[in-house]
Amino acid sequence: MGEEMKCLLFRRRGISGMRKKIGSCDVDGESTTCEGDVTFCEKPDALRQYFRKKLEGFRKKEGKED
Repeated sequence: MGEEMKCLLFRRRGISGMRKKIGSCDVDGESTTCEGDVTFCEKPDALRQYFRKKLEGFRKKEGKED
């Protein structure tokens, strides 16, 4: 089994008594159930698009400050 790739958008829900991490994803307003592992993401395209937009915004900001 491969190494878990933790997702930065994972938010743990207040469910106790369970061994598995259950939470939600910030990328779509917390409507997707998530376990925090990027490898098993239910919406990988949305996740990729979210981070691509963030990176573009960062690059624009860095370019303006030069």
